[in-house]
Amino acid sequence: MLRSAIILYTLVCLASVASADVYKWEDANGVHLTDNASSVPEKYREKVYAETNEQNRNTTPQPTGISKLNIPAVVNQINQTAVYQANYEQQRRASEAMRQQQARALAANTKTLDNALQSLAGFMAIWLLIGFVLFVVWIATIVDIVISEFVVPSNKTVWMLLVLFLPVLGMLLYYLLGLSQKSSTKSYKNKHQEELLARLRPRDPKAKDFII
Repeated sequence: MLRSAIILYTLVCLASVASADVYKWEDANGVHLTDNASSVPEKYREKVYAETNEQNRNTTPQPTGISKLNIPAVVNQINQTAVYQANYEQQRRASEAMRQQQARALAANTKTLDNALQSLAGFMAIWLLIGFVLFVVWIATIVDIVISEFVVPSNKTVWMLLVLFLPVLGMLLYYLLGLSQKSSTKSYKNKHQEELLARLRPRDPKAKDFII
């Protein structure tokens, strides 16, 4: 606004200079012209003033140069330019703020996606490890069933089918119940040894079931 006021003041000063009156008189020394009324000799002032006023009334001024300027229009144009610049600056700042906000949102989304991918990778690694361990235990269980002897031979087939088609449940039941059914258990060995020793022990001839 200060710049607009300075420009307006300059235009007013120039317009006032351009519209100044020119006084003309003639004496023994010739014709004289001046724009300063006080420099006109006193004996010519009345006549010069009258002629100048008459000329100003009869002559329609033809504005040229700076006098053609419409000062209110110029001021309006300056104000419109200032408003346009202010609006442009405001839009530029709003666009810059929006771009920064979009950049922050994109960075936040990228960070969230990276964290999600890292969590998923860790989760998958844990489950792969668990699956690998279960697979190893499953293979070991099948091998154990194959090389083992059971008190009831048909139980070997039952446990094999159960572990093959229901791996987790079959292994759990096998290690809880099936191990005690193997003929290689301590109780089975003790019982087998006792039966064998009973057969080899000398019998009492007086016993009813003694056979010669």
